[in-house]
This record gives sequence, C-alpha cells and structure tokens, in this order.
Amino acid sequence: MYPKVRINKALTVKKIVFSIALVPLSLDCGAAYAQVAGGSSVTLYGVVDTNLTYTNNQGGHAAWQAGSGGLASSRWGLTGREDLGGGTSAIFDLENGFNAMTGAALQNGRLFGRLAFVGLVDKRWGQLTMGRQNDIIVDYMLPFTASNIFAGAIGAHVGDVDNTYADFKLNNTIKYVSPNMAGFSFSGLYALGGVAGSMGSNQVWGLGAQYTNGPVRVGAVYRVANNPAVTIYDGSAGAIAGQAFTNPVSNPIYRGYASARNLATYAVGGSYAFGNSKLALSWTGVEFRNVIATSTTPGGNANPHINTAEAVYTLQPAAAWLLGAAYAYTFADEARYQQVTAGVQYLLSKRTTLYAEGAFQHASGTNSTGGHAVASLNLLTASSTGNQTAIRFGIKHVF
Repeated sequence: MYPKVRINKALTVKKIVFSIALVPLSLDCGAAYAQVAGGSSVTLYGVVDTNLTYTNNQGGHAAWQAGSGGLASSRWGLTGREDLGGGTSAIFDLENGFNAMTGAALQNGRLFGRLAFVGLVDKRWGQLTMGRQNDIIVDYMLPFTASNIFAGAIGAHVGDVDNTYADFKLNNTIKYVSPNMAGFSFSGLYALGGVAGSMGSNQVWGLGAQYTNGPVRVGAVYRVANNPAVTIYDGSAGAIAGQAFTNPVSNPIYRGYASARNLATYAVGGSYAFGNSKLALSWTGVEFRNVIATSTTPGGNANPHINTAEAVYTLQPAAAWLLGAAYAYTFADEARYQQVTAGVQYLLSKRTTLYAEGAFQHASGTNSTGGHAVASLNLLTASSTGNQTAIRFGIKHVF
C-alpha cells in the first residue's frame, strides 16, 4: 500500500525493532522495511493529512478551521509477516490514529485504536485474523463511495451512518477472508460480546462477497450489531443502549435512535472503469431495530430506516491529476438529505498529494430527535438550517 525501502541485511527480532526506531532519523525516504531471513518482514507506515476548511454554517455561524484527516485519516502503524513455510504466513497489524494538528490519539485515546490484530494467511485456504479490526462493510464498500475514492471525510454519507468511511472499528473480532477464486472472494466476521452470562449482548456478525473481472467490480455485504451504542459508536467505556452517542459526533441524523437494541446494515455496490474514467454506484440500508420510545425518539418508531443511494464519477486526465464528482441521496423515515461533492487532487510525488474539495448538503423533513432536519456534513458541527456548504484545502503525505 505504501512505498517501502528494503534493508537487505538479515536481522534478528531485536534488531528489527532497533532498525525501525532509527530509520526515520537516518533516511529521507518511504516506509521503513526490515527484512528477516526466510521472507519475513516488519513495515513502519503512516499518513499525515492536514487541511484548512471553510464552512458557511456550523451552529449558525461561518467558520474557518484547521483540521487533521481531510482526505485520509492521519495514522501510523506497524505491519508484519512471517513465512511459516508451505504457503502459510503469520501476519499482524497495529495502527494508531491521531490528530495531526494536536498530536492527540483518536478512537477514545486508544494506542492502536484503528487496528490491532494478528492471524494466519494461506494462499490455498485464505486468511483468519483476531483483534480490533475494520468492519466488514469497510472491506467491501470502500471502492464504491466518494469519501474513499476522492472526497475524504466531507464526502461521506450523512453521519457516516452506514460506516462506509470507516469511522467506526470493531473490538473482539474474528474475521475470515477466502482466497481469490477466479475473481470471486467472500468473508465472514464475528465479534464476541464479552459480557459474562450474556453472549449475544454486544455481539456483531457480518457476511460479504465481491467479484472482480477486468474493469468490472461488484460487492455486497450484510452486518448486524447488537447494542450499537457500544459495539459501533463506542460512546464510552460503559456505554449502554438508551444513552446518547457521544463519539465521534452526537449527530442529529441518528442521535434519537440511541436506544436501539440492534443495528442492521446491508449494502451493494459496483464500479466500471473505462479509459481514464470510472463510474461507481452504491446503495446502503441501515435499520435501527427495537428503538425504545424516549423524549428524543419521536413517536417511538420501532425500526427506523436510513437508506442512501450514491453515484460517483472520477476522471484522471493525466498521471498527476484526479478529478471527482458525486451525488448522494439519503432518505430516512421522515427526513431527506441530498449531497453534492466535488474534488481535485494533484500528486506532487508518489507520496505527497495536494487536494481541494467542496460539498453541499440540503436537508428537509424531521430528524431523529423530532426537530427540523438540518444539514450536517460528516465530522463537522451541524448547520442551524437545512443547508450547509464546506470547502477544504489540504495536503496528504504517506510514508
């Protein structure tokens, strides 16, 4: 995924750690890559992304903000592979998310809040991993959504309610990924609840599949999470259903559904590349099941739905340029959200990208709390009206 610099001398395990610590001081180059005898390796990698954003309305006021992670979330990590012979390898990944403007750790202050897993991969049987991992929706829907193709955070579906921008990670996860079979592959995920005497309280499970053949790619996924206040939205260490979501944003789009006992998400997507262009289409459906009537849940709607359809077009007129445009339509039971996103990227090098992007969102109807629906671009404070516009300029560097 990232450029690597090979250190040819065979190293012991202790020397690997020592070498990784020294490389950033001695080399002005790409990812540190320590190779051991037998084809094993450890790689240090990361992304630093900072930006300046103008928003016309956040809580009733225009704002200029310096931020982190506009195009891609700032992170650093260690990933490794050990050749066990016979086509089998042990693998691991430890990934930290941080705010590049303040240096603070994200994901509720976790050291490795983005990823922390270990497992085995075999070219015949597939891959099995355990730990804190990406949602299965992330694995299969990223190639079809504007936020991941060109737009970053402000291009995500409203509130990232379907997690197609990977805002939310899963704990205690066991994940299996099949080998590629003539372009087809599938995956299964199960996250243990960790509650004594109640195995299903916080469990998550999901299934996904994809098919790739030349310029064509399609994918589908279905995921069910119990007690989403804990398992998906990570409200706090002791979050329980019925309490408001507090991380990353108490979004009015779904804040009123915090009492849901169950959250089901299903999605399909496809893309087709032709010449220097690509067209991607996706549809996601989210159902908050068994929502209990509260003061912030109007009418006690038992199973509210939030669905999103999106079309994305990208054009690469030259090797260093990428242009993108997208339209997304989100329809909840009593609210509608329309969003137009456009962006341009320029590669200064293989590792450094300049970008500019803008998004406009229009909301109408009644939101999850019973108030007038207001526009709320992802990870920005909601507008005081049904409209919100944001323009962002930034730089992303990978190592």
